[in-house]
Amino acid sequence: MLHQIMDMQLLLYAMAGMGVLGILGMAAVCLIYKRRIRENSRLSDLKEKWIKLWENRDELMHKMNCWVWVPSFISTLLLCLAVVLSKIVLKRGMVSSVYLQAGVVVPVVLLVMRRALDSVWKDEKLFSFIMDYLEEQSNKIAEVQAAAAVSREQEDAMVEYVAGGIKKSDGGRGRFGEFLSPEEEEIMREVIREFMG
Repeated sequence: MLHQIMDMQLLLYAMAGMGVLGILGMAAVCLIYKRRIRENSRLSDLKEKWIKLWENRDELMHKMNCWVWVPSFISTLLLCLAVVLSKIVLKRGMVSSVYLQAGVVVPVVLLVMRRALDSVWKDEKLFSFIMDYLEEQSNKIAEVQAAAAVSREQEDAMVEYVAGGIKKSDGGRGRFGEFLSPEEEEIMREVIREFMG
């Protein structure tokens, strides 16, 4: 039976099959990733879009690497098995050169296909989404800071108005009519702010 396996070159076909399986797996992962990018581009929330694309990118990298290294490893194991069977079963010192060529070609082709299917535009699109998100967030922060500055100015103006009204309503006869120390005036303003808040 082992003679038939070696004569029919089943291990060679298995090595080639692992290479084809790796290429098909990488192509499927690439198509799935393109579909996810299309689905995520419909999202309106930039933060959610960015997070999903980043997670998809990490998942894609992991799966693509698996489709390269696992078939390459299995192909190498099949080459080693062919060498062992050639020495033990066929009692030859060397395995056929076709096995050695396949053992080298399969991992190299998988690496080349991995590079070809890993499109750069995906990363560019991902980074454009990240830049859009960061720009939107910086605009929101600037708007919040501007609104906070305006509200702080309005609050200070209101406190000054109320403090001035308190001083005028006393008519100069009570303790507010007298000159207050800066600490006392600040305490009065803090009390007014607390009352307004």
